[in-house]
Amino acid sequence: MKVVLDASAIAKWFLIENESDYMKRIRNEIADKKLEAHVPDLIFIEIANVLRYSNLSENDVELGIKAAMKIGLVLHRFEELIYDAIKIAFENDLTIYDALYVSLSNSLEAPLITYDEILLKKVDRAKKASELYI
Repeated sequence: MKVVLDASAIAKWFLIENESDYMKRIRNEIADKKLEAHVPDLIFIEIANVLRYSNLSENDVELGIKAAMKIGLVLHRFEELIYDAIKIAFENDLTIYDALYVSLSNSLEAPLITYDEILLKKVDRAKKASELYI
């Protein structure tokens, strides 16, 4: 199975929040090659920013990024997504960042795992991790 993960979802690997257990299950399935997780290559910048503002230490943020980079996420270059993302952003009143994930999700016909309330409301493919296991 393929999924697209955004930074709000991956951050739950490192933070204790609602649905963190579901995201850790997804992380384990990625590591075990049971799940194929796709992301735009800019995601590591977003993850670092989310972790930086989550009361983690500088070292913890660095360790989190290193772990996320090693797990086996399938990276998609910015260039292959940006023009479709611009169109999606204008059509749906989304940020370009968010529209990158939507573009990737649409191109792969895969669910977008997110905890961004705007995406969950506006994008049909957007789901919480718990919805994969219903």
